[in-house]
Amino acid sequence: MAKRSYGSGNIIERSPGVFLIRYRDNNGKRHNETIKGNRKRAEAVLTQHRVALEGGTFTGKKNLTVGLYLQGWLDTYAVPNCSAKTVQAYRQTVNRYTVDISHLQLQKLEATDIQPIYADMSKQKLSNNTIDSLHKVLHIALNTAVKQGVLKRNVMAAVIAPKVVSKQVEVWDPETRSKAIEVLKDSRFGDFYLLALLTGMRKGELAGLKWANVDLERGRLQVVNTLQRISGRGLVLGVPKTERSRRSIALSDAAVGLLHQVRGKQTIQKAEIADAWTQSGFVLTHPDGMPLDSEVVSKAFTKLVKEAGFPDLTMHGLRHTHATILLEQGVNPKVVSERLGHASVATTMDIYSHVLPDMQEKAAQAIDTVLAPK
Repeated sequence: MAKRSYGSGNIIERSPGVFLIRYRDNNGKRHNETIKGNRKRAEAVLTQHRVALEGGTFTGKKNLTVGLYLQGWLDTYAVPNCSAKTVQAYRQTVNRYTVDISHLQLQKLEATDIQPIYADMSKQKLSNNTIDSLHKVLHIALNTAVKQGVLKRNVMAAVIAPKVVSKQVEVWDPETRSKAIEVLKDSRFGDFYLLALLTGMRKGELAGLKWANVDLERGRLQVVNTLQRISGRGLVLGVPKTERSRRSIALSDAAVGLLHQVRGKQTIQKAEIADAWTQSGFVLTHPDGMPLDSEVVSKAFTKLVKEAGFPDLTMHGLRHTHATILLEQGVNPKVVSERLGHASVATTMDIYSHVLPDMQEKAAQAIDTVLAPK
């Protein structure tokens, strides 16, 4: 039996995978809870209780409401385990759509309490994607409660969410790309747009790219940071949300050339404004060296596309266009998946299924080249 103290409480390992957490509330009453899993999970539960005690919101396991649990889950699970942008999205979803169940006791929550929320959201003409986002957040949060031993079952297993129909990604055809490149490169954020098209990086990854992670001699860059605007916090430098998103990307000659130009422009800008220059270390910056807000860059892209009369495309569409070009050129889907930082090749092929027919035809032609009778 291993016992380890944790400030105002302690954790005892009863047996492999079974932990007892012990702590006192503000009235001195002792509480004991059995947690199944690993020590990290037990620590998370104890931390959650500490936060509630310090904030004056502790009610004990039996009287814990859905609202208090979800806020505690956001602070003690989501914040340390998810990106700042994901936490912001989770918090907005929880605060906006769970008001009607926030007063209910967590232990008494049923699927019949949640299903009407979805029906009401549909009546308000909210998209299935929005409802699905709420469904996923609640499922993750309540599943955590089950793992922590707070709940015996996850009621979300009995809640039916509307089907989300995946839309085919929008990309520009070769003719549009050719015309658009000329327009994009002369725009205010042209370097940002062209690098997105040449690397397939997400806009937050591009905004967070630093020179320290670019090797122009070897023609590679490392995706290790993101820079995103978080409500109430401004621009926040973080890390990609998954291990696969933290990746190395080989640069084409055109990408290397573009980055050389960007570095040259920064050298000139620094010389022109001297002490007013901010040595931020970011690759894509304002003329004074300050980092770019990817949301501002994205909105400017949408406006530019509309004014130029090009087919509608969001800035994320440049990433889709990059991936589509690679697949059409016969690049191995696994390589494309790694380049994009997807969780798996299956994710890549699901998103870019519109490219499959052409790939199948090329495969048929390739086999004939080798095996067809002469």
